[in-house]
Amino acid sequence: MRTVARAKLNGIEIDYEVTGRGRPLILGHGYGATRRMWSGQHAALGDRYRLITWDMRGHGQTETPDDPAQYSTELTVADTRGLRAQPLG
Repeated sequence: MRTVARAKLNGIEIDYEVTGRGRPLILGHGYGATRRMWSGQHAALGDRYRLITWDMRGHGQTETPDDPAQYSTELTVADTRGLRAQPLG
């Protein structure tokens, strides 16, 4: 199963992907990367986990806010929590 979706979280559209089955595992990327950095892990972990990979604010297909305050650690954590509340297939 592979689902690519967008969710409105904390004022912006977040792009995320869900693959695999089992317990959910959210994988976040570092600054300057995208959710695609995890593509090699899908085959290795997809049988045991439902992998949720996402593009952080200003990365990949997620919106790019103009205000630097929109890239705070607090909002990154809030976005991650928001992803957990999404219907994940």
